[in-house]
Amino acid sequence: MDQRALVVRLQTPFADYCADDASARDVILAGLSWPADTLAGYWQGLAVEWIEQGAPIDAELVEFLNVIATAEKLSQELRHKARTIVRRWHSYEHTVQP
Repeated sequence: MDQRALVVRLQTPFADYCADDASARDVILAGLSWPADTLAGYWQGLAVEWIEQGAPIDAELVEFLNVIATAEKLSQELRHKARTIVRRWHSYEHTVQP
């Protein structure tokens, strides 16, 4: 599916998202992987908000969050949010054993 068609879905709250033809993960991935030099991180910010609202993440999404956390073109607030999510994910990963 076209990345543009996916990212516009980030404009609604995560709780209201009804996965019809694309999973929430696909929508978040589209937002996180949007080029950082466009729209000053708008789509990345919305994707991070979905994660903050409870969307599950995995190792691949954490890799994208790491990129956002170090992207100087993006706002400091967004970088800090991404870094916090990554830290929590790693902390949880090390404390919970299957």
